[in-house]
Amino acid sequence: MQSVSDEEKLLQQIDELRRQIKHLKEQRAEVASRIRELKAERRELIERIKGYRSELQKLRETLNGLKEERQDLISQRRELIKRIRQVKSELFAKKSALSNARSTNVTIGKIRSKIDRLEWRIITESLPLEEENRIIKEIARLEALLEKALEARRMYEECKELRAELKSLMIELNDINKKINDLSEKINSIRSRIGALKEDVNNLQQEIDRKSKEIMDNAQRLAEITEQLNEVIPKYREAQSKLREIRLGRKKAMEEAILSKKREEAERKLREGKRLTIEDLKVLYGLGNEEKSNT
Repeated sequence: MQSVSDEEKLLQQIDELRRQIKHLKEQRAEVASRIRELKAERRELIERIKGYRSELQKLRETLNGLKEERQDLISQRRELIKRIRQVKSELFAKKSALSNARSTNVTIGKIRSKIDRLEWRIITESLPLEEENRIIKEIARLEALLEKALEARRMYEECKELRAELKSLMIELNDINKKINDLSEKINSIRSRIGALKEDVNNLQQEIDRKSKEIMDNAQRLAEITEQLNEVIPKYREAQSKLREIRLGRKKAMEEAILSKKREEAERKLREGKRLTIEDLKVLYGLGNEEKSNT
């Protein structure tokens, strides 16, 4: 009865251990599957963050190029504004001088015509000395006036050139300002994109860190489950071994009981002088035990 009770206990223990092993193996498979999923998700996130960082690098290079280009234009604009101020100053001075030079309304042609007429009178006419001196003085005055008129014409042409240069400089300044504004818009757009990408990279990195932590937690859980399995499986095998021993012992006891009964029957036949069978002889002389032990 004790053997049966021990066997029942062992069977219950084996069933419980088997259930535990099955449950632990299911948990282990589930955790291992989750780790594989997390690693795949993390790889995908890492590839995305690599793409973002590559794009960031390209954008920074583009940004630096645009900033250098804009700085060159700003330097050009600074020199251009300096030249515009110089031209305006020169133009103002020449316009003022031109205004003073234009105080007479007599044209260059009229002045020259008067000089020619007066010179012709001196050459062709017999003039009194007083009249000739007056004409000479008038010619000198007219020549001085002609010089002023010619100077006014020269300054007028210079003013025209300065106005043309100023107009050209202003057109160039407007063109440079437009280019600077366009570059500034591009720079601001790239800066905005860089800011958005940096935020995306930061968010992805946080997600990668969370995945890594979850992987580590699951790996620790997997190690704990494996450790539990390493504790339970030997107990399971030990219980199975004990169960085999109990069953083998019970089987031997049953065989011994049957053999003992057969021996008693053969001995009774022998005492009563009855005919013995080959089986009876084997039992009496222990041949049955030897055959069974050989098997």
